[in-house]
Amino acid sequence: MSCTYSRLLVRHHWLVLGFVIFISIILTIIGIAFTQLPDFSDPRNGWGARGKGTIFSQLMVLRHASEKFRLAYELPLDNYELFGAYNQFSNVIVDDLDEDSYRSDILAKHDLWRKKNSKKQNDELIDYNNLNENFYDNDDDDVPPDYEDDYSQSPSLLYQWNRDRHFDVDTTITKYVDDKMINITVSEFVKNLPRFNENNYKSARLPFDLFRPYAYLLEEKYRGRVGRDGMIEFYIERTQSSDDLLSIKHLQSICQWEKKFKHLLSLNSSQSLSLATFVALYSAKNDCRLITSNDVEHFRSILHTCLPYYLNGYMDIPLSDTFLNRVISEHQQGHFTHQEQIKAVYTALRHTCFYKNITRFIFDHFVDKQFLNELQQSKTDSKVSLSMIFISNYKSIKYNRTRDQVTCLRRRPHSIKYCEERGCMKDYRNKLLVQACANRAPPSGSCSQYCQCKFQCRNETEQTVLITPIYKVHELVDLFEKYFAGKRQLPTYQDKFIKLIALNFANVRERAAMARISEDMLLVLIATALIVGITVLYLRSVSIALVIIIGAALSIGVSYFIYRVIYRIPIFPFMNLMSAFILIGIGCDDIFLFFDTWDQEKAEWLKKYQDRQQTEVNIPLTEINNEKQIKKKKLKIPPNAFQSRHRLLVFNDPEEMKRLLSSEEALTEIMAKTLKHAASSMFVTSFTTSAAFFTNMLTNISFVQVFGVFTGTCILLYFVITVTAIAAFAVIYEKYIQNILSRLLSIRLTNVVDTSSSSPSVKLCRRLATVCRDIRSYIFGHFIPVIIINLRYLLVLLFLPMGILGLVGVFHYPKLQVPSTQKVAFFLKDNPMEIYEFTMKKIFNGYSKEEKRLFAYPAVSFIFGIRDIDDGYIFDMNDRGHLHLMPVHLERHTTLDFFKRFISDLGTRPDLFGSNYDLDKDFESFYELTTENILIAKVADDRARQNLSETNHLNMIKYLSKINTTLIQNLVDDTVQTIGYKIENDESDHEDYIDPKSKKINRNLKRISLKQLNNQTNPIIAYSNYRKLFNKTLEKYYKEQIQRTYDRNEIRIYLNGTIRDILTQEYHRAALKTAMQCLTGEAGANNVPPDFCERQLNKQRSVNWAVLPDKISPIDGSVRPFAIIITIRGALNRTNYDSYNTYYFKIKNFFDPYIKRHAPEHLQHAWFSSPGFAFYGVQRELLVGSYSSLVASLGIALLVLFLTSGNLFIAIYALITITFAIAVSVATFAALKWELGIIEAIIVIMSVGLSVDFVVHFGVGYIHTDSTDIERERKKIKNRYISSISVPAESADNQEVQTSPKISSYRLLYKEHQIERETRVTESISRVGSAVFMAAFTTFAAGFSMTLSALTSFRQMGQFLMTIMFMSWVFAMFFFLPLCAIIGPVGKCGSIPFTRIKEFCKRCLLCCRRRQTSNNDIDE
Repeated sequence: MSCTYSRLLVRHHWLVLGFVIFISIILTIIGIAFTQLPDFSDPRNGWGARGKGTIFSQLMVLRHASEKFRLAYELPLDNYELFGAYNQFSNVIVDDLDEDSYRSDILAKHDLWRKKNSKKQNDELIDYNNLNENFYDNDDDDVPPDYEDDYSQSPSLLYQWNRDRHFDVDTTITKYVDDKMINITVSEFVKNLPRFNENNYKSARLPFDLFRPYAYLLEEKYRGRVGRDGMIEFYIERTQSSDDLLSIKHLQSICQWEKKFKHLLSLNSSQSLSLATFVALYSAKNDCRLITSNDVEHFRSILHTCLPYYLNGYMDIPLSDTFLNRVISEHQQGHFTHQEQIKAVYTALRHTCFYKNITRFIFDHFVDKQFLNELQQSKTDSKVSLSMIFISNYKSIKYNRTRDQVTCLRRRPHSIKYCEERGCMKDYRNKLLVQACANRAPPSGSCSQYCQCKFQCRNETEQTVLITPIYKVHELVDLFEKYFAGKRQLPTYQDKFIKLIALNFANVRERAAMARISEDMLLVLIATALIVGITVLYLRSVSIALVIIIGAALSIGVSYFIYRVIYRIPIFPFMNLMSAFILIGIGCDDIFLFFDTWDQEKAEWLKKYQDRQQTEVNIPLTEINNEKQIKKKKLKIPPNAFQSRHRLLVFNDPEEMKRLLSSEEALTEIMAKTLKHAASSMFVTSFTTSAAFFTNMLTNISFVQVFGVFTGTCILLYFVITVTAIAAFAVIYEKYIQNILSRLLSIRLTNVVDTSSSSPSVKLCRRLATVCRDIRSYIFGHFIPVIIINLRYLLVLLFLPMGILGLVGVFHYPKLQVPSTQKVAFFLKDNPMEIYEFTMKKIFNGYSKEEKRLFAYPAVSFIFGIRDIDDGYIFDMNDRGHLHLMPVHLERHTTLDFFKRFISDLGTRPDLFGSNYDLDKDFESFYELTTENILIAKVADDRARQNLSETNHLNMIKYLSKINTTLIQNLVDDTVQTIGYKIENDESDHEDYIDPKSKKINRNLKRISLKQLNNQTNPIIAYSNYRKLFNKTLEKYYKEQIQRTYDRNEIRIYLNGTIRDILTQEYHRAALKTAMQCLTGEAGANNVPPDFCERQLNKQRSVNWAVLPDKISPIDGSVRPFAIIITIRGALNRTNYDSYNTYYFKIKNFFDPYIKRHAPEHLQHAWFSSPGFAFYGVQRELLVGSYSSLVASLGIALLVLFLTSGNLFIAIYALITITFAIAVSVATFAALKWELGIIEAIIVIMSVGLSVDFVVHFGVGYIHTDSTDIERERKKIKNRYISSISVPAESADNQEVQTSPKISSYRLLYKEHQIERETRVTESISRVGSAVFMAAFTTFAAGFSMTLSALTSFRQMGQFLMTIMFMSWVFAMFFFLPLCAIIGPVGKCGSIPFTRIKEFCKRCLLCCRRRQTSNNDIDE
């Protein structure tokens, strides 16, 4: 097979080369032209840990369930950043700014809970110990709620409704204290309100009129919680460590730089904020250049007054008039309550500390944490060291837009129906008619006209604000690169007071990093140049160097085609680009090995050819190292067996030599032997390296997985291109390039080149080439083998503890820690945006709070009805897969009882969960839908309806008369209460004139009705129109009387069975249908009024108990639940990995056994998850997946090494060497405080593939040492040993040597084994030592080119490549080989008996054939 393929390459080299290149180019074009090009705008694309049982996959299932519910009812989908990049720099539409909320006169007039004495000023500080009764009045008649509360209800209803809805004393709220999130109840919140020193209190209401232009920077609904993406933040620091930024000189400097930065960015018309601007505004000045020292002192006093409430978390709660009005607290005569205390303090500080959260905004983002700590101790000695200048990149545009009529149009037909049946007369009686439609209402109009007018969907307009970015992403990136990116640019923004140290340039850090990728990919050219230079120096050929680059480019192109078309992976992270650097470095390994083996086999062929020809004819063949040349050599190289066999020869007639080497026979034999020796090693290295990259699939993180898949594919394809196209190129090079273009494209000056030229330049080049070759031969043929053999014990004792220490560093200390934050470094640490991300965010409270809000107290959801199976394509985040639904049987009594018990038991675990108060109340309202009394009433109602439908009105009247004659009297009284009714107008079909609840009675109508009903023959009402209303009242009376006759105990017994579950199911489905009609705007169906929907939707305290309904059934119109989600706030207030890991498994150890013990069988599939667990899930997958992939890579390497080397001991020694090299490399970076992030995980996993190559080459070289060389050296050592212990014979003429009978065979065997090990080590170094060194050096050079990148990921990858190459080469050369020299296998020790296995297989096959033949003969 090898000879056939070699002959194919030799005969059809142009065809093979052209075919491979043509196919590669075509596939590359298809991959680029017909698939989506890579998009690097979102560097976090694919960072989710999606896989079986992962938290991210569970969240995907949860997300899918939510989408299923929302899409079924056309509800808007939630946008959650976990599942994709957020839309950066998008237009934001918000409500128009409430101008009145910034008017000081209105704020003074409607100051809630102000002092009831008009003679005193509103700014007076109120002592809550001395309050009169009027202080506790809510003032609902003349004081509206805060402007930010947009409610249409009357104040009294608002007070009662909101109090019942939100702020019971047991309701849990969250506040931020001492860098922690704390859950407390409302009662505890108002009890612990701190008081302040009245002597330090100054002023009160801020000049809010001046704050109005800054509303779009101050209010969260415009600015966002921590600032929208368009906000530009400049972080400044004091020049001297003893200075204070809150001093007049520094504030004036800040003011100047604020205006300079706005002018620099051409944002003069945009609003901006700084510490200097706040000082001016708090002193009623609109220009920071006008501030004085008194203004600074006034501002400091306000901060000192408000600080206790900020530090104790009272500014994190929306502390407003409405909030305090909702708090339930009963006032007792003679005692003050905690609510009274909070009212008193709030009255004094409302417009200073709490209103609009302006002061909190300053504490969060404009003063550092150290200042807050110092201010708490002393108002005068505290100093601000860091602050911020806040410039908006948004402009606001006011415009009028038409209101959305979708909901109105959906509700209109149902609302009109309800209005015509009941609502119209209800509005008329209660004097609540809509004024615009009052003239169409009864009595002058009709209910139909009135309802059509009332629920008309008018084209109304509303004033809104469009907030749109001034600069887009690419413009901001260009501005950053122009003014702030250079190392020498940042120091220019400073004076003698302040200096610029960091900036958040509108959150374009990630986008700016992706913009730098195209520039950093130019480093590939540097890597290419280094590789070309090294290849030219080593192989002395430019053409071969270019082949390395072309082969890498072709393999990347074909890999991209396979990646996109065959694998169908939609994401292409920027890390995949690093495969170019890795491939160029690794590719040199194969090329160097291939051409080194090619040259060696050429020399071997010439040696054999010389041996054959010397026996026939004396050809003019001379050794290079003849005696004359040996004398000229400066390096005395004792030749070893390998060098003696492969000593280069030269013909006196070079043309004859070229002709011989160009023959088909010679090239076929050389190619066959080259592939035999080199291809096996290349396959082992390529397979193990690619396998190490493919083990990235074990991590469950898409970003890591696709990088491993792409790079592993590139490496395998490069091997294929090497043994096809590059092998064919070797033939072309030997036959044509070396002859035609040797002087133009190649400086390959081996001794096989024409030696007849006597020009000085040729002689000089030949001499330099000879010297370089001799130096290489001396180093790898003599010097290094001597060092390794003579110092083998010392080297092993040196590197063994080093490897053990590396293992300790990896697994014990300092070891790679999981990332402590979601933040990822994109630029170097000195980049101003990186300083902002990793330093400034720790110094200012606003960002710390936001991070705590994301991870502290996670909302834990327990899911029933859905299996946690994510069968979507793991590489496509938009592929949700299928929901695997399970029956929940919510109608069963056992199911409801289980949920009731489970929710109750959640409240018994305060170590795991917060308060279950809201959850319990929400479930209770759902549970009460199907209590026993309600079900009994429903059965009675259903029976009464059935009876009602089967009984005519005449029988109803007779039945009521039979039971009680007074019922007829009451029936007539209820019916004839009317206004404006005339009997002569009864021909009308309208019922507008009939009002059964009017207090006026038409006595004439009553008399006539009683007379007609007392008719024993036909007791009916004669008037048709009046009879309609009478019959309705009659049915009502009859139904009530029938229901009273039913036996409740009999119904209770009747319900003890499946009937109860059926009725419960009907109730649940009816409730779900009504709820969905309310949500979708179809309220009014089944006579559901809109106000009922408002009450029901607002009644629920939370979404802690959620029943997800499926879409309406097209068969019976019912709505069935498909999932139950129970959510409760967790009790974890720490965000580090260990705390999250402990907490997660605590919940798991509580929930899983609980479900097995208590849950019904159909709920055993339940599981839990939380969006707060998302980052923890990534951390866990990084930790577990990285080390499992690493172990798998080592296992694959061991297996491949064992199968290819054929020796167990070599495989084990190689595995130990690889492990030590990786451990030392990883421990080095662990000592440098690297965290196990996404990039680091990729680095750790691919370390096996990068470090295995060198050990494989040395191991294969050790095993495949020529047996004749070993036998020759063993004979020498045996003869030398025998001669050393021999004794002479008695006769002098006797030439035979008689050996002593005391010869130690063991000692001789040891010496023979030792010389065999030394021979194998020496030949292994001589054969592949130079190629291995150059391969390590080229990959090291490729890594060095990556360290020039401005991106952290590229630089880290380059540093790792350099380190792992150095460590792998050092350990392979100075640990693996010395270990082999000490205890390496000799002979067939530890080898796989391939010959015996082959013979055994042949015998088995022959036996099977014979048995089959015998069976056939028997059948015949």
